Amino acid sequence: MRTGIDIVKISRINSILADKRDSFYKRLFTESEVEYISGKNHDSKTVSGMFATKEAVSKLLGTGIGNIGWKDIEISHDANNKPYIIINDILRYVLSNLNIDAIDISISHEDEYAVAIAAGFKTDANLSKQPICIDEDMKKLLPKRKLRSHKGNYGRVAIIAGSRGMTGAPYLVSTAALKSGSGLVYCMVTKDIEDIMSIKLTEVIVEGFTQSKECLELLNNIDGVVLGPGLGQGTKQKELVANVLNSFQGPIVLDADGINAIDNSEILSNRKGLTVITPHPGELARLLNKDIKEIQDNRIYYSKYTAEKYNVITVLKGYQTIVAYKDSLFKNTTGNPGMATAGSGDVLSGMIISFICQGIKPFQACKLGIYCHGLAGDLARNELGEYGLIAGDILNHIPKALKLVQD
Repeated sequence: MRTGIDIVKISRINSILADKRDSFYKRLFTESEVEYISGKNHDSKTVSGMFATKEAVSKLLGTGIGNIGWKDIEISHDANNKPYIIINDILRYVLSNLNIDAIDISISHEDEYAVAIAAGFKTDANLSKQPICIDEDMKKLLPKRKLRSHKGNYGRVAIIAGSRGMTGAPYLVSTAALKSGSGLVYCMVTKDIEDIMSIKLTEVIVEGFTQSKECLELLNNIDGVVLGPGLGQGTKQKELVANVLNSFQGPIVLDADGINAIDNSEILSNRKGLTVITPHPGELARLLNKDIKEIQDNRIYYSKYTAEKYNVITVLKGYQTIVAYKDSLFKNTTGNPGMATAGSGDVLSGMIISFICQGIKPFQACKLGIYCHGLAGDLARNELGEYGLIAGDILNHIPKALKLVQD
């Protein structure tokens, strides 16, 4: 085990905040850290504790601040407000050379001082299961089912997705919607993969179409749609996406190739129905004509900007997935690096549309969706580890995640 310790006089930090708070924040803290500090009303004790923690970690690493930058050591907080260090690629590389793979931190305040201790250690493979803490606020979002109810009470969801070679996407979205509680799920695919999907999906209603007009006719009596995963890119796909966005008045979760098919941003801002877009940073960068690094460095800003510009709920995927809509913002606390795998986003889209069509308010449904998606991934990680985790493992742990949230 290696340790690092640092002590900071709070009055010193208080003076810095009074004279040059903005430049101090910009130099030392990530966007997420600044948001947390702002939520604490820029309390000098909070800032002092986080400053001391970064120094303590740098001492543990033996690098000091220089070879490792201030922002390379990022502090986050779990659902119980317990601080922890985010092990990013830079830290992971340094830690591997020290035969360490985990860091624990403790922050204390005594009179005029803030003290931080960092301890680095090698985890025991047999003790790799990390504890699961359920956010009490999430428990309030998942309604209990009524005794006298039937499948029609829990939403009719349509999944418009898939193409040759991409049949996994509609399978994952459709099954995720079912496992999240949807009463009826319709998988709408082009005729060339209809038979394949009928074999893969025995509990989903599979319907095939050739032209976008036929697809629109299938949407009668549908409560909500996921549009885009695995759809492919081309003229026909763009026409299909545009026609569904213009014609269907219910909620639409627009994902993957659905987002890439947008040529005219007004098609989003002019929609009468609710639209949720679920881009990863690359997809949002293409939509906004920005560099991916610009998006990643300003995730909160661009999530809010996109939501306002296009009149949508933005779900920006990645580490600590963000939901932004009007004046509301949520940053997720569940999930792990093992979830960076093909199809993970498809599972998320199915969960979000399921919750919306079950009557949960859209912003709350998105919050619940990303939280339970990450929770299912954490449950899968605890059972299987991170390296071999695939989207199907997340899918299979949805029921257990929902049970934990509901209990």
